[in-house]
Amino acid sequence: MKIVFIVNNKNNRLAKVLPKLMQYCEQRNLGDVTFMSTLRRKHAIELAKQTTESGCDYIIAVGGDGTLHEIVNGILQSNIPADEYPILGLLPYGSANDFARTAKVSKSIEQLIELIESKTTQNIDLGKIVIQQTQETRFFINIAGVGLGPEVVKNLEQSSSVFGPDFNYFKHIIKTFLFYAKKEVSCTSNQWRWQGKLLQLAVANGRYFGNAICIAPDAKLTSGKFQIAIFGDLSIWDYLKNIIKLKKGVKINHLQVSYYFTDKVHLESTSSCGIEADGEYVGLVPATLSILPKAIYFLMPSDIQ
Repeated sequence: MKIVFIVNNKNNRLAKVLPKLMQYCEQRNLGDVTFMSTLRRKHAIELAKQTTESGCDYIIAVGGDGTLHEIVNGILQSNIPADEYPILGLLPYGSANDFARTAKVSKSIEQLIELIESKTTQNIDLGKIVIQQTQETRFFINIAGVGLGPEVVKNLEQSSSVFGPDFNYFKHIIKTFLFYAKKEVSCTSNQWRWQGKLLQLAVANGRYFGNAICIAPDAKLTSGKFQIAIFGDLSIWDYLKNIIKLKKGVKINHLQVSYYFTDKVHLESTSSCGIEADGEYVGLVPATLSILPKAIYFLMPSDIQ
């Protein structure tokens, strides 16, 4: 059994975790175990692509949603047939761990090793984005967003905080809100169409984004469908008034909030409008997003949907 851990050890934040993880792997005699550390943005894409093509049984992301996003893209950019992809796993030690909330995986090394030893996986869906302007293709495992989200992501990428991710996300959401001009956006699927001024749109495979905001409470990783959550012409007061409900996974009952399901959606805007995926800025709409059903095996409890 060959296992590769791809580690985002930015600012040496995993100094206490990695020795314990290495020791645990050695004690459990897991076979051929390799640790690789990322050195720059998008490095995990390169490492995952190389590792997939050279052959391994498991790739484990040690980091957050951004690290997992890069590894997914590296695996799917490889020249290996889909049925030969390695099993993907996650030890969630990032600034945001939203996908882990849906998949119900924890920071427990013991849980991760037990999932590996028992081969407890689910064959989950992934999302695919094609940016029309550049014809670039990107993949995502959790949520892609249009509207406020990409602006928050850009601000977060340029910031640092000593107060932790919860405060940092909330600060940048409010800060971006104050200066954000809602864009006119159209969202079209084979079954329905929405058009209007947009605060935030989420194309959701997972349920959580923005550091524990349950934007798509009915999204399921194995359904073969996205849940689309559209927050239209809402004010900052509407957002703040409903933030507790969003954190609890309660659907918002408001004339400017809509929920849909689809396996493919096309997004357009009359102005420059960004798109992000798994908390990473991707580019500008127009873009087409489609579901890739049962695209990869993921280490997670078998009773989670």
